[in-house]
Amino acid sequence: MAVDGYNGVIDISHFQKTPSVKSLGDAGIVCVVAKATQGRTLQDGTYLTKKKALKPNGIKWGSYHYVSGSDVTSQVENYLDHAQPEADELMAVDYEPSSSGPNMTYDQLVQYIDLIHMHAKRYPVVYGGTLLVDMLKSVPASVLATSVLLKCPLWYARYPKASITTPLGFPPLWSTWTLWQYSDGNAGPEPHNIAGFGVCDRDTYNGTKAELIKNWPLT
Repeated sequence: MAVDGYNGVIDISHFQKTPSVKSLGDAGIVCVVAKATQGRTLQDGTYLTKKKALKPNGIKWGSYHYVSGSDVTSQVENYLDHAQPEADELMAVDYEPSSSGPNMTYDQLVQYIDLIHMHAKRYPVVYGGTLLVDMLKSVPASVLATSVLLKCPLWYARYPKASITTPLGFPPLWSTWTLWQYSDGNAGPEPHNIAGFGVCDRDTYNGTKAELIKNWPLT
């Protein structure tokens, strides 16, 4: 295996078809995280179809919201209304460059997390890469010391050219990572392809398969 931990998680969106339970099982995939929403109004039209096909058939399920710099309350409402996350489902906030308008600020990210916690009674996983690292560099250390982000597991995106056993350069706010997106299906170490399904974002869990299943949804 190219990466440390258990390589049993993928994340998908409308760009991918619905994988079969058999193809996932043959590849050792036990958990799937699917895009549910983006910004204030966008909803992934394939999300519910994927959930209905996979979750009842033994796949651990999760969803993510791709953020923007728009009104945070509207974004949270959009996500909760469409994803309708249940207690056994991972919730993730996808902190990437906005596809329209300004990026989400640190204060907005904190507000988003607080609102999710208020409604769901648990914290989301925070997904991010270079933008997350750069944004946190501008936040005073005194603020970071009490940041609500510390209560959220880190899902770090970094696609190294060589095989390594832990992601380098993840945000120092976290002492460790929980999930590592080591490949987008093109860049990053193998494995990329899932037979019968194709390439997709591939993720490894910082632990064993048994620990991944036991600790899901990770918050």
